Amino acid sequence: MTRRAVQTSGALLVSACVLAGCAAFASHDEYGAYRRVRMANDDRDRLLAAQQYVHHHPSGAWIAEVQQLRAEREDELWGRSAATREGLEWYLQVYPDGRYVDQARPRLDALAHVAGTAAQQAQAERDLQERQRAEAAEARRLWVTRAVQYWTRTMVGLQGYGSSLRRIAGSNPDFAQAFGRAPDPVCVQDQYCIKHYGQTYHIPVPGATRIDRRIDVYLRLTMEAGRLERAEILLPEKGFSRWFELEHGQVVTDEDPQQRFEAINWALERIQPIILEVARGAQSIDTVPDPVLPLQVHQQAADTDEAPPAPDAPPSATPASPTPADPSAPASDFDRLLDDAAGGQGSSGPADGGGGAAAEAELVLPIGLVAYRFRNLQITVLAAGDQDYGEAFDGVIIERVRD
Repeated sequence: MTRRAVQTSGALLVSACVLAGCAAFASHDEYGAYRRVRMANDDRDRLLAAQQYVHHHPSGAWIAEVQQLRAEREDELWGRSAATREGLEWYLQVYPDGRYVDQARPRLDALAHVAGTAAQQAQAERDLQERQRAEAAEARRLWVTRAVQYWTRTMVGLQGYGSSLRRIAGSNPDFAQAFGRAPDPVCVQDQYCIKHYGQTYHIPVPGATRIDRRIDVYLRLTMEAGRLERAEILLPEKGFSRWFELEHGQVVTDEDPQQRFEAINWALERIQPIILEVARGAQSIDTVPDPVLPLQVHQQAADTDEAPPAPDAPPSATPASPTPADPSAPASDFDRLLDDAAGGQGSSGPADGGGGAAAEAELVLPIGLVAYRFRNLQITVLAAGDQDYGEAFDGVIIERVRD
């Protein structure tokens, strides 16, 4: 080719480049970036493609056109995006060099702080709910321990056996307060009072569903001529086994001597130290317990999976010396409690639950586990025999000994 022909071809190429917008001088990558701007399916993709073109090709052949497109969209996008964290993040992504950047960044920081605080609060609320669920589950698991240990401690350390409940309440405020809490006692005046705690519970069984169980704890105070002579903490249906099941989540087969023996020993380990702590100097004695009279009172505690409101705070192990009650003093809350529990002065009360004439159930002889003599009290921990069921009680009996 001659020099003149080459010059002519070059001029034609330059003319074509000018007519085509100088695309002939754009690289393949730049042309692809520009094409993505022109061929975007929607405004969102187009703005993102335009920002990428500007970022990678700040002196590109189509920079003026792309910048004009961005300028036309910026005010509208800012108006739609300025109020939310997601909108501000999107604005800064497609307009990192935009006119509102100095406003967008502080707003985004503030919203991020608020969101972080809200997330922390939400997590704290979830943590609190989880703790509450765990505490509720632990309360359901341990309420029998609290109830048995509390009432064992209280009734062993009680001052005033041989006196009326009203006089005892005046000398033992912790007893009066706990006795007045739910579940309400049921009384036959001058004969007995009973408080009943009860709960259903469930034991998971691998490969099956579950075993449904129930455990009950009774506090029965027995009077003669209105004077307290005996306190019983009773768990029917071989309750030491049910107590063990509740806390360990595993079935105790009462017909299995080893399992029953383990449950009894486990319960004794939780009761005996309480007795020895309160009854310091108590003498161990041998005794054969008398049959425990049946409970004929209707259950007062709700049949529920929830833990009953068993008392928690143990009273002092060395209560103050009793002081005589003033007979001229107005009726106390404890007096009203007893009146309400007995249905008022003129009420005959509920069916006999203290072992009087109405008690017709067969008596069974419990097994004495340990027994102590402490001052004028005999304290016995007992368990139901192997062949005894129903009202074959496990429990603790504290009774006044008359020399």
